[in-house]
Amino acid sequence: MQEWMRWQPTKGRRFSSLVLAPARIVVGVGAGMAVVAGFMPWAEGTAPGHAGWEAVFFSGVGGAGDGVVLVIVSALAGIATLHRTPATSRARSVRLAPAVLVLLAVMTWLNGYRAAMVEIAGWERRGGSGGIAPGLWLAAAGIALLAAGSIVLLPEVIRWQHHSDDPADNVKVRPSDVAMVVAGVAGAFAGMAAGIALALAITGPMIVGAIALGAVFGGLLGAYAGAAITRRLIDLLRNPDRGA
Repeated sequence: MQEWMRWQPTKGRRFSSLVLAPARIVVGVGAGMAVVAGFMPWAEGTAPGHAGWEAVFFSGVGGAGDGVVLVIVSALAGIATLHRTPATSRARSVRLAPAVLVLLAVMTWLNGYRAAMVEIAGWERRGGSGGIAPGLWLAAAGIALLAAGSIVLLPEVIRWQHHSDDPADNVKVRPSDVAMVVAGVAGAFAGMAAGIALALAITGPMIVGAIALGAVFGGLLGAYAGAAITRRLIDLLRNPDRGA
């Protein structure tokens, strides 16, 4: 058939959904490094334990869960920079989001560094010793690449030119949209509570990172469920025959 029609199917380009400009690739590499570092130990040392001197470590998913936050914001910054949909968006807020996420990553790293130093000081008070682990330095390197790539991309957002056919000019907020947003927010809080309860039931209160993950994913699922249920109810009210 193809020979008869003298037609060859167009093969999809690999990574066609990504915008692989050099600065964006730097951001993607930095995001990957930061995500990996979020699960690594951030401080290591030795301290007296039940069986004598024991090796101890402080993980990014422990303490206040800074590693979990770093994983989430770094991954979102990488996706928002590399994926074609947000990278080519004509909404300035979407194009500016990666820079905001990088700032959050920097603040998270600083808080993680402080928490690691507090943990090391605790080991030393018990007669032990410790130091910053490679994971925290890997996170710093990843964030540095995130920041470098985002700074290169930032001027085109700052020099933003408004167009007459920008999507924002045609946005209309309807009561149904407000209802879905409110339901999504309520669902997010309910999902966070359920996710935290599930994390506590599985891991107990000691692993703060698991609690943070439960809150994040529970909140996302709750927000989706709340908005979806509200959308379904609105459709049924507008078209009662559809639910029959």
